[in-house]
Amino acid sequence: MDASYINPVVQGTQRVCTTLFKETPVLGKVYVKTRPYNTSPVTVSIDIIGNFDGEIVYNMDETTGRYIASQMMHGMAVDNLSDNFMAQSSLAEVGNIISGNIATIFAGKGILVDIKPPQFRFNANESDFPIVSRLLAIICVPLHFANGNVLQVDILIPPK
Repeated sequence: MDASYINPVVQGTQRVCTTLFKETPVLGKVYVKTRPYNTSPVTVSIDIIGNFDGEIVYNMDETTGRYIASQMMHGMAVDNLSDNFMAQSSLAEVGNIISGNIATIFAGKGILVDIKPPQFRFNANESDFPIVSRLLAIICVPLHFANGNVLQVDILIPPK
């Protein structure tokens, strides 16, 4: 996978975080995840269809999930995610907004893609992502917030 897929993900994620949270997360070292595909405890996934098909998975631990949900809910305290459907919806919406922004960046490069509605999951595993069986690599783009929280954006795009 080349940088033409990675750069729009980084740009779109940073742009949305800057707008929504007034903070631009710092790009960490991009790396390849191996199989079996292990996700973080909290995930939001978005299917991408169009000039290429794939999936973007936003991985985070519960602390990061509570932080992002709280930011989306204008600072309202989020004590847990398991029974807070408003917080879960907020996280799904962040994934939706970021993915829409990424799709717009691709469109600016002449690559037309669309996104499907987000899926929020706790403790997902490889079987929740059937596309993984067709992948040569899973690219992980870690983005670090100033408070130590990390949002990992996994790019799942199978070869043509």
